[in-house]
Amino acid sequence: MSRIFFLIFIAGYSGWQMPRFLRRMIARSELHRAWFLGATGFFEQDGTRFGLANPYRDEIFDEVFHDE
Repeated sequence: MSRIFFLIFIAGYSGWQMPRFLRRMIARSELHRAWFLGATGFFEQDGTRFGLANPYRDEIFDEVFHDE
């Protein structure tokens, strides 16, 4: 089942827009959660979660704006 969730996540991450009727059918399910996290750009790297509340910043950005 985790493979299915991963495929749905990747579909959302690649920009696939789920039709509204399908979103309503699977609302509040793990399938919808997997698609939503992918569609909003959520991912985890080295134990740090990135997404809507914690946007991804690369090291160059941090060096430029935090060395003042």
